Amino acid sequence: MTASTRRSSRPSAAGLLARRLALLALFEEEFRPGSAGSALERIATERDVPDAVRAHASTIVSGVGDHRADLDARIAREAPLIPVAELGRVERTILRSAMFEVLYSAATPSGETMRDAVSLARIYAGDAARRLVNGVLGSVSRSPGGGASR
Repeated sequence: MTASTRRSSRPSAAGLLARRLALLALFEEEFRPGSAGSALERIATERDVPDAVRAHASTIVSGVGDHRADLDARIAREAPLIPVAELGRVERTILRSAMFEVLYSAATPSGETMRDAVSLARIYAGDAARRLVNGVLGSVSRSPGGGASR
């Protein structure tokens, strides 16, 4: 493995930070509908987040808002044993945001998005959530139009 290969296989710290910020903002919206945008601005300001990271997180938050019904329908197809409304709030939020990036955003490689989502699920919701997120996103990425060909 060359140095450049190792470098390119490492997850982007800025991407992970953006995904974490989006997760926090979207999680807050689970309790206060319509608050994700303002929550993101507040969190990003409190943490003095660089503009590029803030913009990436904002894209995720607005994309999830714009495509929520489609994302939830896709989650329901990929994980039919657990109704979307019964998923844990953290798991549901991580799946929505990662699926938005995999399905609708050509800016980020789907592998990076999936690695970060699995990592966030492990950190914030535990090993069972990590397995769920990994399974659902893996299934989505392998399906036609699922982001694996980007």
